[in-house]
Amino acid sequence: MLIVLADDFSGAAEIGGIGYLYGLNVEIQMAVDVSSTADLIIVDTGTRALSEVDAVRKISEVSIILSKIPSIRVFKKIDSAMRGHLIPELNSLQQKLNFKKIFMFPANPSRGRKIIDGKYLINGVPLHGTVFAHDPDFPSTTSDVATRIKSYPSILTHRHVDPDHIPTTGLITGDVASTSDLKKYVHAADEHDLCCGGAELFECFMENLGYRPRVLSNDQSISTYVLIINGSTVKDQSEKKLFDRLGMPQFFVPGSFSKDSFKLDDEMTRQSFGSILNALQSRKVAVVSIAPPVHPDKAVSEIFLNYFVELIQYITTQMEMDDIHFCLTGGATASTVIRSLSVGEIQIRSEIAPGVVSLCGANKKRIFTVKPGSYPWPQPWLEKLLSTGK
Repeated sequence: MLIVLADDFSGAAEIGGIGYLYGLNVEIQMAVDVSSTADLIIVDTGTRALSEVDAVRKISEVSIILSKIPSIRVFKKIDSAMRGHLIPELNSLQQKLNFKKIFMFPANPSRGRKIIDGKYLINGVPLHGTVFAHDPDFPSTTSDVATRIKSYPSILTHRHVDPDHIPTTGLITGDVASTSDLKKYVHAADEHDLCCGGAELFECFMENLGYRPRVLSNDQSISTYVLIINGSTVKDQSEKKLFDRLGMPQFFVPGSFSKDSFKLDDEMTRQSFGSILNALQSRKVAVVSIAPPVHPDKAVSEIFLNYFVELIQYITTQMEMDDIHFCLTGGATASTVIRSLSVGEIQIRSEIAPGVVSLCGANKKRIFTVKPGSYPWPQPWLEKLLSTGK
């Protein structure tokens, strides 16, 4: 059995898209159910949205379950920009599953996310000089991988290496200039080790197990209405311009910051819901986003998530839910919205683009497309969505 632990829903969906591409029967779970007959089980632990204490507790509970299952391979999906409770979660896994080595490689080199001389770069820019420096929950204050790792004590000794000199034990990170580097690291891992990283590491992991990608034709069936909810506070910077260029009506969560709190009253909420519903019914599409800048505060994040849930509840009392294609940016947003709709079993429908994955409920009608905030929506696919119903 192959099990992936993802710390947010967009990461789980991204891995699900890869598993689907590699020909596996994939199931995304909100809680571990090892009775599943799926080839690949992806568990959205949701730990990135939790406090460190709660995240460690959640991983410990999952680890206990996994420790009782014979002959499983575990992969830990982490954020490609190293956000989240990385070391505390790995320590919790290590305590229960006792890995010989943990390979931690978040880099996606084919997407410009590389580690050179121990420094994490995104398209040549140090990580702490990118938009991730302003993440409200896990701001990137350094591009030095060792510094990021050593911000918490690790059970396994940390070693930063190159692909040709891999030790036999420890928490291992290393330079990654290309996909071939990732393949070398993965080739040195066995069933006693944990691979922990981003999408490209998982692709290498799958190929090292003998799986190969298949040629797929994307499912082109599209719903009548498109509701895009950009809940991530870390967004692709060209996205608003793309929406403008395509003539898509855009709305922002109303309200305003007052010191460290966010003020959003019922009247503002009702008015915004009405405007968004009118646009969706008349234009067939609406985009709802969080306006920058966003103050780093968990309570504020909860306000935004509650707003999105209430918005969808309002809209679906006026429109048939299965006629709406929900496009969701950000793992916490996707998880919260999908849970609120009681979708049940989640199946992979298609991989639209790397990191952009279309999902459906068991009835095949309720459609969700999910992506991380820092990935762009593919323009040709958006244009296809907009052409429906016109």
